[in-house]
Amino acid sequence: MFSDIWKFYRKYREVKDDGDYWKQLINEADMIYRKYNTRLCKSLLLDVLDEVERVYQNQKSL
Repeated sequence: MFSDIWKFYRKYREVKDDGDYWKQLINEADMIYRKYNTRLCKSLLLDVLDEVERVYQNQKSL
């Protein structure tokens, strides 16, 4: 689980202002969550999504 979430983070850490990027991000997060279906997995994925959103908001404000 941890390696899947790490790979997910690495794949999406370069945030793009693109609808396809965000759709893929959400779809892949959902697939990982469905694979493990635990509270820990959900929490880690939400943390990654929060970080991606934070980076996106920072990029927009520049």
